[in-house]
Amino acid sequence: MRLTPTQHILITAGGEKSLTLLLMTLFSSGDKIAVDEFTYAKLIATAQLNNLHLVAIKNDQGGMNIEALKHACQNNNLAGLYIMPEYSNPTGAVLSVARRKEIATIAQEYGLKIIEDDYLSFLSKLNPERPPKIMELLPDQTCYVCSMSKVLASGLRVGYLVFPAQLAQQIKNGFFNTTVKTSTLNTAIASMAIKEHVVQQIIQNKVTLAKQANILFEQYFPTAPTNQLTDYAFFRRLPLKNVQNTAKVEQALANINIRCFGSDRFQINASSNDHFLRVSLSANKSLDELETGLKKLRKFLQKSNLI
Repeated sequence: MRLTPTQHILITAGGEKSLTLLLMTLFSSGDKIAVDEFTYAKLIATAQLNNLHLVAIKNDQGGMNIEALKHACQNNNLAGLYIMPEYSNPTGAVLSVARRKEIATIAQEYGLKIIEDDYLSFLSKLNPERPPKIMELLPDQTCYVCSMSKVLASGLRVGYLVFPAQLAQQIKNGFFNTTVKTSTLNTAIASMAIKEHVVQQIIQNKVTLAKQANILFEQYFPTAPTNQLTDYAFFRRLPLKNVQNTAKVEQALANINIRCFGSDRFQINASSNDHFLRVSLSANKSLDELETGLKKLRKFLQKSNLI
């Protein structure tokens, strides 16, 4: 990866704040932005608050479908593209090198402003394909977002936003004229953790725990979808059958003290026939607690004929 000039990097109050800043500054009311058909729920909410229209792009096994994206560009006057190439939330899709290059080619052809959300950036090194970032493929159109919340701790709200030179003034004006400010204490903690190599130790511990958690998950749900990063994933996708409304499944699970997110909350429209649960593997106090929850979840889903 080429080095980025420091004047093209902002330290923000976390990844979500970076996304908010970009939606507010790069786009105007009524603009259309392409997203995966299932995408980050908080992005959906923030886009609605800013009167931005998200255009859902159908996915295939490789992630965002190229022909569907091209069709959307030709028919929707798209202004931008939001994408999570590395273990997309909530589907867990990982884009191949070829798919990234195809997406970058289309984005370049139609002049799309790209937001690349790399919230699990540290998993990149575990991907045997070692794919490039979209930012590397299309540096003049891509704003790259990553943060420390998944790397160090969820309460450490420090994000890093890399942006191209031609958008610099626009983004910096937005940064200094909004309340999307950064805690200097949090920034100092994150910087020290990087400098003293604490980050690498924490990442290794998290990867080890994630691998153990995924082994447990696959003992109870052996047919769940996998890819090259599911061994280290913090959540897994669990397809459901015989269901039309995952919100009802969510509520039924909440009634027995299990919290999972259904695919409905990540969906732009109701056109998809795919229904699934996003099962977190990292929200438990211990692996024993996780196993208890997985056992209870499987029993409920089997009894309800949902898997």
